[in-house]
Amino acid sequence: MTKHSAFARALRAGAAAIALAVFAAAPAMAQKVVNVWHTEPNARTKAVIDGIIADFEKENPGVKVVQEALAWGDLDKKMQAALASGAFPEVAHGQAYNERSLSAKGLLRPMNDIIASIGEQDIFPVVRKLNYNTTEKTYYGLAHAVGADLIIYRKDHMREAGLDPEKAPATWREWVDQLKKLTDKSKGRYGLSLAGPGFFINEDIYMWVGSNGGRLFDEKGRPTFTEKPVIETLEFWKELADCCLAPDWLSRGYLDTFGDLATGKASMILGWGRGTDYFEQYAPDAVAKGDINVFRTKPVGPSAGGKPFLTQFDSEAWMIFKNSKHPEEGAAFLKFFHRADNYLKYIQSVPVHFFPVTQSLRTDTRYLATPAFQKWKFWIDAQHEVIEKYEPKPLMITEWKDLDFPFIAELANSTILVDMVTEVTRGQRTPVEAARRAQQRAEQLITQLGYRKW
Repeated sequence: MTKHSAFARALRAGAAAIALAVFAAAPAMAQKVVNVWHTEPNARTKAVIDGIIADFEKENPGVKVVQEALAWGDLDKKMQAALASGAFPEVAHGQAYNERSLSAKGLLRPMNDIIASIGEQDIFPVVRKLNYNTTEKTYYGLAHAVGADLIIYRKDHMREAGLDPEKAPATWREWVDQLKKLTDKSKGRYGLSLAGPGFFINEDIYMWVGSNGGRLFDEKGRPTFTEKPVIETLEFWKELADCCLAPDWLSRGYLDTFGDLATGKASMILGWGRGTDYFEQYAPDAVAKGDINVFRTKPVGPSAGGKPFLTQFDSEAWMIFKNSKHPEEGAAFLKFFHRADNYLKYIQSVPVHFFPVTQSLRTDTRYLATPAFQKWKFWIDAQHEVIEKYEPKPLMITEWKDLDFPFIAELANSTILVDMVTEVTRGQRTPVEAARRAQQRAEQLITQLGYRKW
C-alpha cells in the first residue's frame, strides 16, 4: 500500500466520521426550544413541572421545554428587559395588567384554542371575565390558578393582648387599635409586618384605596391620587408606620414577613396560603395549637361608604408571545399542561394557595382528597368565601374596567406609587404633597406613552 492510498483511505474515514457526527447531531440542532417563565420557584412545584415537561417531550419529539422560575417582583423586571430587547419567551406568567398591556401592543398570541381545549364553560366565570378581551372577543391569557390575600394572625398574641382572637377588625380604626395593643416594642414585637419592596407596596396601596371606597383611575384613565380616599390611605399608612410597623419595614421582604409571624416578631401579616409550609417548618408548635389563623374579611376605611373591602386576587395569567421563536409549540405545551391529570399535580403542589380555574377539578374527588385540606380547611374555606362573596381584584385593579387601560404595567413598574408611600411614611412629605407629586408624574408618564384620553 502506497503512502498516497493510505492517506486517501484515512481521509475518507475521517470524512465519514465527520458526516456521521453531523448526522447524529442533526436532531439536537433541529430541536425546538420552548422557554417557560413562571412565578413558582418552590422546589415542589418545579419538580411537578419537570415531570409534566418530561411527559410532554415524550409525546412531542423534537421539542424541548425549559422552565425558569422567578419571584413575583423579578418577573416584571425580566419582562421589561424582554420588551427592550425583543427576546421574548414562548410562554410566561404575567399580572393581568401585563396581559392587557402586551396584547394592546400586539405582542401576544390569542389563546382561544387553548381555552376551547380545556372547555370554556368549565372555567370559572370570574377567570373568564379576568382574561377575556370583550372588544376583540379574544382570550390573550389564562390564570394559572387563583387565590386570595388575607390577614394572617397569631391567635395566641390576641389572647395575650386581651383581644378576642375570633373578632376580625371591621374598620381601619378598629384595626389600628388592635395593632397598637399587639405591639410591644420592648420585646421587639410589632402588631403588623409588611413587605417593603416596591412590588408589594403596589399591592397594598390598591387594596387599601379600594377598601376605602376609592379608585386609582377615573373613567377616562386619569389617575385619582389626589382624591380623598387615596389621601386617607396615605394618612392611615403613616399611622401604621409610626405605631405598629418595625422601623426597618421598608427593607422587609415578603418571606421576611412570614418569618416575623412564625417567630413571634409580628402578630399579623398580609399573605397567601403558600405560607402553610413555612409555618409548619418554623412554627410547628403554633400550628399544632391552632394559633396560626386568618380572618375571612378585611377592614374598610372611613370613606368606604358601605362598599366592601378589596383584597388581591392572585391570578397571574399564562401568555404566549407570538413573536417568540416557537409560539405554536408553546401553545401545545399549555394544552398538555392543562390536561386534568397534569393540572391536578400542579395545583396540589401548593394546595392551600393554588385553587383550580376549572369547575370540574374543584369537585374532583382526587382534588378534594388533598392531604393538606384536613389541617388547613379553615384557610381554604376563607379564600373560597372571599372569592365568591367579595369579588377580589388582580394587582393594581380597583375596578374591572381598569383592565382596559394599557398603561398600568408601565405605571406599576415605575416608582411613582412607591415614592408616594415612602415619602409619607418617612415623613418627607405630607400625604397631600406626596399625592400631588405622584399625580403629576403619573399624568406625565401616561401622556408620554400616548395613552392620555382626558
